[in-house]
Amino acid sequence: TDVETLREELAEVRDRGVAFDVGEAIAGLRSVAAPVLCEGRVEGAIAVVGPKNRLKGEKFRQEIPDLVSGAANEVELRLQYGDP
Repeated sequence: TDVETLREELAEVRDRGVAFDVGEAIAGLRSVAAPVLCEGRVEGAIAVVGPKNRLKGEKFRQEIPDLVSGAANEVELRLQYGDP
C-alpha cells in the first residue's frame, strides 16, 4: 500500500465512523471496529471479529457496524458524563 492509498482509506473510515477488515490482517477473519473518542482523542475502540462465513452480507455491512457504533457511543457518553 502506498501512502496516498492509506490516506484515502483512513478518510473513508473517518466518514463512515467504522473500519472494516475483510481478511487483510488474518485470512478467513473479518472485523468491524469503531473508535471510542473523548474530547477529540481516541481512547480505545470497540470491535467485533469473527470468521468470514459468519460475518457477511447485510449483517457485516450494516447490522454489526450499527451495533459497534452504538456501543462505542455508549462508552463515550460514560467517559464524558460518568456512569449515573
